[in-house]
Amino acid sequence: MKTERRSRLAEIVSEVVTKGYVARAQRRAARRKSPWNLLDLPVTVSWWVLVGWVLLHVIWAARNAILPQHATPLSAMFHSQRDQVAHIVLFVGILFASIPLGAIISNFIVWSIPQYRRATESEAKGIWHASFSHAQKDLSLFALCVGGPALLAAFVAAMLMR
Repeated sequence: MKTERRSRLAEIVSEVVTKGYVARAQRRAARRKSPWNLLDLPVTVSWWVLVGWVLLHVIWAARNAILPQHATPLSAMFHSQRDQVAHIVLFVGILFASIPLGAIISNFIVWSIPQYRRATESEAKGIWHASFSHAQKDLSLFALCVGGPALLAAFVAAMLMR
C-alpha cells in the first residue's frame, strides 16, 4: 500500500515537474466538452465551503475542549485583533485541507448522476489520470500529503490563540 502510494506520488510529481506540463494539462482540459462539466465547479465550490466551515467548527471545538480556561466562542475569534498570524495560518490551513476533501465529496455526488457519469467516462478514455477512480486516488493522496499537515498547522494555530 505504501509503495503504491509512493509510486503514485512520484508519478504525479514527475508529471508536474517535467517540461511541457502546462501544454499537457491544457490538452487534457480541452477534451472536456460535455455540458455536464458545468456542474463540477458549483458543486465542488459548495462542498469546499461546507467542509471548510465544518473543519473550522471542529478545530475550534477541539481547541475549547483542550483549553477550557481559554474557551471562547468562534464568533469572538473573528473579532479579535490579536494573533493575526495565527488567524492566517488557521484559515489557510483549513482552506488547503478543505479543497481535496470537498472535491472528493463533490466527485462522488456528481458521479452518482448516470448522465454525468456516461459523458465523463467517454471523455476520460485514454487520458492520463482522468478516470473517476484515478481522480479520487489522486485527490486522496493530495488530502493526505497536503491536507493532513495543513489541518495540523491550523489546529496548532488555534491552540495558540488566546
